Amino acid sequence: MTFATSYFSRPSEQLDPKLFDDEGLKPWVRTGILSMLFEHFATNYVSPHTWTRAWIAGSGVSYQWEAARAPGDLDCLVGINYVLFRQSNPDYASFSNQEIASSINDGFNADLMPKTRNWEGYELTYYVNEQSDIRDINPYAAYDLIADTWEVKPERNMTAPYVRAWEQKAKRDESTAKEMLSRHASALQEVRGATNPAHRLNAERRLKLAESQVSTFFDDIHAGRKVAFSRIGAGYSDFNNYRWQAGKRSGIIQDLRAIKDSKTEAEKQKQLQTYGIELPDTNTLLRRIHG
Repeated sequence: MTFATSYFSRPSEQLDPKLFDDEGLKPWVRTGILSMLFEHFATNYVSPHTWTRAWIAGSGVSYQWEAARAPGDLDCLVGINYVLFRQSNPDYASFSNQEIASSINDGFNADLMPKTRNWEGYELTYYVNEQSDIRDINPYAAYDLIADTWEVKPERNMTAPYVRAWEQKAKRDESTAKEMLSRHASALQEVRGATNPAHRLNAERRLKLAESQVSTFFDDIHAGRKVAFSRIGAGYSDFNNYRWQAGKRSGIIQDLRAIKDSKTEAEKQKQLQTYGIELPDTNTLLRRIHG
């Protein structure tokens, strides 16, 4: 079974007509995305308009937007002028650029994106890159929301590259993932069917190992895609992006992510049962202290 992805789809003759009039972004889209961003920033930081840039980017603003998906995918990438940010928010004066970006992203994940999982029919994701210039991450396309103009115009005939070695690697990924998923399913069945404490303990250990292997494999593929959209990557045509997109097409990315998310949720529930609260990670603690 294969799943539709914009990356492997045929380019459309036009940009998404819900978002664009010809090549111009509709005012309600621009206003809606920016207002949520700056309302969030105004609650947590000082003078956000002086140090913020924002773009919508990715396949949702390219000519490859028509692949079947519900909701649609829309990314708001945020650039930070870190010098001005520190001047306006002196509690962060000792933070590195990466620490500032991580702290802001933690805030997006906790407070903003739960409201935007289905925004006007799109899964709207906000994300800060450590790089403040959108061109440094080699996007498919990028529309500057503040300047209200294209920073990187989409190509009309962009199509996925074909490299035989890449396809073979994607097939190996699929085979590896299916083996891991099978081991996870077997371990889960053993846990549910265990009739005595010793058998259950052994089954739980096998399940934890399987969950750990799945999470590590997912993180490896996901980290590679981040490299693709960085200063050293080739963006759309990078192998690591192809690998991620091929995984989405085969369905392994969705299956691996589901188990990783389930593992994370189980760990949260265990913390709640043990400590009465969910323990925040380091970045969240820093954000609470300095925010």
